[in-house]
Amino acid sequence: MKRTSLLVALMLIVSTSAFAAGPIGFGLQATGAVLNIAEPFKSVYGFGYGGGAHLDINLPVLFSIRIAGDYTTYSPDNAKFAAVLAGFNPGTIASQYSIDGGRINIFSVSANGKLALPTPILSPYLTAGAGLASISSSDMSVKYQGQPVINAAGAKAETNASVNFGAGVDLTLGLTLYLEAKYTIIFTEGESSSFVPVSLGITF
Repeated sequence: MKRTSLLVALMLIVSTSAFAAGPIGFGLQATGAVLNIAEPFKSVYGFGYGGGAHLDINLPVLFSIRIAGDYTTYSPDNAKFAAVLAGFNPGTIASQYSIDGGRINIFSVSANGKLALPTPILSPYLTAGAGLASISSSDMSVKYQGQPVINAAGAKAETNASVNFGAGVDLTLGLTLYLEAKYTIIFTEGESSSFVPVSLGITF
């Protein structure tokens, strides 16, 4: 309990110092992400899309802090999903399956440190941090030759801790444009999940 209280106190001191140390920027980002889940559905859920917002706290050194929230959503590739179902059910034909729903949604919030090179205009940087990620899925129904075979309720949002690390580059022209990629691990029960969001953002 004492360690937790001390950690909270230190975080408050760091946050206060950060806000007092330099200018603060706010921005938006568009995000595309590759989801890495267990087989046989790894090929079914590939690329997702979304976006979010961020807050940059610039310190009077090469280090800065970015607090970001992102939402990404993934729709199953129905043809690949049908092929998986046919593999599980010998004698059935993949083209006779129809799938509706089954979308996976991830909402994540993270606090990251950024270490940038002191170069004008174009500035590459490394980033790493931790946060929380909430994963949920929508209802799904599967029919074979027009007849219902699966009606699965969506999974309610489950929030887990996450860590990430990656790299990016800032382009500063009055305002700042950036391109960033982060490998993110979500500590779900059993086997951890991961995804790789690539963000194109603007900071004012």
